[in-house]
Amino acid sequence: MGVTSLQIIFDNPTAVFTPGQSLTGRVLVATSSSVKIRGIKLKFRGEAKVSWTEQESRRSDNGETQNYSVIYDAEEEYFENKMTLVGGGGESQLEAGERVYPFNISLPHQLPSTFNGEHGHVRYTAKVTIDIPWAKDKETETTFQVISPLNLNDEPSLAEPKKEEKEKFYCCCCCESGPTTLVVCLPYSGFVPGQIIPLTVELDNNSNVTIDAVKIKLKRDLLFKARHPSEKTNSSSSELAVLRLQGIEAHASKTWTEQMIVPNSLMFSNLKYCGIITDQYILNVEAVAGGMYENTDVNVKITMGNIPLTIAQDAPQFGIPIQSPNQNDPSNGQFPTNSINPINVPAPIPGFAQQVPPPYGQPPFTSPYPQQTDPALISGQPSLYPQMQMYNQSQLPYPDVNIQQPAFNPSYPTATAPSL
Repeated sequence: MGVTSLQIIFDNPTAVFTPGQSLTGRVLVATSSSVKIRGIKLKFRGEAKVSWTEQESRRSDNGETQNYSVIYDAEEEYFENKMTLVGGGGESQLEAGERVYPFNISLPHQLPSTFNGEHGHVRYTAKVTIDIPWAKDKETETTFQVISPLNLNDEPSLAEPKKEEKEKFYCCCCCESGPTTLVVCLPYSGFVPGQIIPLTVELDNNSNVTIDAVKIKLKRDLLFKARHPSEKTNSSSSELAVLRLQGIEAHASKTWTEQMIVPNSLMFSNLKYCGIITDQYILNVEAVAGGMYENTDVNVKITMGNIPLTIAQDAPQFGIPIQSPNQNDPSNGQFPTNSINPINVPAPIPGFAQQVPPPYGQPPFTSPYPQQTDPALISGQPSLYPQMQMYNQSQLPYPDVNIQQPAFNPSYPTATAPSL
């Protein structure tokens, strides 16, 4: 009896929007009999939250140590838009039947993308409430996605070559040997999911120590910032892709020109306008020394976006002639690229870091920006919010084959209001 159905229906069936876009739709109310109400209200909200629990200890007055739990959290609100669909001045009557109430709001121009992680989220919701006097209110809440584009061409420095270098001395039997120098060069430092990272690694080993291997890892670092009860951070790191190169003997040098693919399944979120969650990407190159010696490693910070650099589409990489791969023919030895704004890439270079076919390597790539209007694929986000994906860190380090690891952005299911 009473209210039998309460729904929020977006005109855009995918419920995916961009900052500054108009969000339109309708609220559907169905009643089986006459219902007295005070009003029907609709609220849109965008917010971010982080939260985690830590075990801490303190010493009591009698000298005993007590353990207790502390919840660290923080919140940010990006917008809240309220509207009254019915009422606002006393009580009114809803007769039996169906009623439709349209809505139209404009989203702010600066919003972070929808994100769902282990210790925090960025979420956008719409909630409708029917205020019923002397009874429990009827309400329904639904989520919608916001995809905030990040155009890599807006940051000119990303199109410039990048070079990082580190030198290390090893001590051998009380005699210091020559230095080991590790140099990593990139032609540019902005990439999109599915794109190839071309890199040159130079290793000049003037020491008496053998370098067993060179490992290249694409890492993602998520940082969550709490503000209560005090400022504190919590981080999680994952390895999205790994390449392993053969090492070199003492007093030897070698240069590798390699290619690493950013996983197509990477769930990229633009968190530029979020102050409590940050998302960073690092290309780590490590020269693994034999024996008990400390390894030499170089970190190169790169930037992920969803609109690729223009230079990455038409500039030769490391002087290798550009070839146009046939994406429909996996046997031609080419790596597929994005279907929108295609990025021409050179042929794979023979070396020690060739890709391994399934089950050990990345499955055949499909475009991260397909022609279909599937918002999950266009945004790099899962549908809100899939079952949790856990990354098995015990798989590393490293097998004898090179592995392009699956994307890591653990998603946690969100409770939704039951249908009335």
